[in-house]
Amino acid sequence: MAEVVEPSARGTRSSAPAELPTRPQGRARTTPGDYHAGHATATPPRKPVTPRMPVAIEDHDWTNSNTALNAGEIAHFRKHGYLVKRGLIDEPEAFRLAVDHLWQHVPKGLLDRDDPATWLSDPGEAWTDEDARRVGMLSHGGWKMRSRGEGGIGTEPFLVQRIANHPNILRVVRAFLGKPIKPVGRVRGIYAVFPKKPDAPPKLGPHADYHAAHISTMVLVHDTPPRCGGFTIWPGSHRILHPHWDTVHGAKIAEEKREGFADARDAVLRDITPVEFSGKAGDVIFWHGRMLHSAGINHSAETANPMVRLIVPCDYQIDGQTYVDDMEFGPGPNVQWWVDTRNFAEDERTTPDNIFHGWAI
Repeated sequence: MAEVVEPSARGTRSSAPAELPTRPQGRARTTPGDYHAGHATATPPRKPVTPRMPVAIEDHDWTNSNTALNAGEIAHFRKHGYLVKRGLIDEPEAFRLAVDHLWQHVPKGLLDRDDPATWLSDPGEAWTDEDARRVGMLSHGGWKMRSRGEGGIGTEPFLVQRIANHPNILRVVRAFLGKPIKPVGRVRGIYAVFPKKPDAPPKLGPHADYHAAHISTMVLVHDTPPRCGGFTIWPGSHRILHPHWDTVHGAKIAEEKREGFADARDAVLRDITPVEFSGKAGDVIFWHGRMLHSAGINHSAETANPMVRLIVPCDYQIDGQTYVDDMEFGPGPNVQWWVDTRNFAEDERTTPDNIFHGWAI
């Protein structure tokens, strides 16, 4: 059984959820990096919640690498909020560059690509705030490697053109949305999940995003077996959480909806078994932006083949809308600058049944 985890605010040196034992005082963030604090998604549970442990995503008889969507795939996505396309993109050189890129940016040799023992130790304060600004934050067993600026980490052509804007991915996104897709200008970065120590309890960090994307993907850049930190989601949570947001894609949850959102989120964690995305390089999972999700638990240190799980997160939205920056919670120049999508003026107020408003499915 996993230790008790409470969905919570991100700390000043972490972009992964940490525990919130008590309700935060006030609504203000303490630092620009602490964008999640004070948001309704960080409302603590009324009582501690113990998430179930994830199981591997199972393929179906309709699972394929086609860029079209069949009836089984559409029904599955509408109900469960995700779809896996196996072998969707074949870009071994781009994948190699992504893996090399991460290891080439380790600050001060704190992690050694060839020494798994270094993956199990916490660098602590040796990974400084300056390191975090330059290459992203390392915390809770994960490294979200990214950096600001037009040429920052996440804007490299091998990530943007050969992965995020790969024609096969864009064709699938277009099949979901039925409209022109805004070209991706950056990915969120390269996300790494390190093995947990064999004697450490397994721990998930369930949370909800608010990044304005119509649909997002996680792209495997190397083979990732089950129980090796695969992206983890709670099937059906998009439909359960949708009514509690003010708009279909925006970041706001009204004050009077906060407790209802928290109760719905906690019911998901109690009642739904999460699934873990594993597979081979080039496999892609498409997921709805309202899904409750988490970095996976990497058990590979318990085997003879420890590994660091790497994945590339990408976000997509319909083109030609009136895009606006959310200066408080992002995406925008202050917070969530690593997300390429933006809120848009044409967004609709939520109703019980408009979660797929404007989609082709």
